[in-house]
Amino acid sequence: MNYELAKREAPKVRAALTRAEKKGYKAVLAACYMAIAHWSSWGAWPDDWHRWNIALGDAATKHEYATGERARFRCLDDLSAG
Repeated sequence: MNYELAKREAPKVRAALTRAEKKGYKAVLAACYMAIAHWSSWGAWPDDWHRWNIALGDAATKHEYATGERARFRCLDDLSAG
């Protein structure tokens, strides 16, 4: 694991999630994809990965309500597999 990269970039990734939650479900989806890419480059997921998982679940519910379609994503595993 690249600890220096994780220590430097983790606050940026957390801030991106906070901003995305204020913008809407599409922004949360993008922030989750970005987070997974960052975590892969570090070599490990952070201890608070569940924050993104909860935000993604909330975004899926909002997507379904707004569009009437079932979301293809429910959890981070759905995004990281694809």
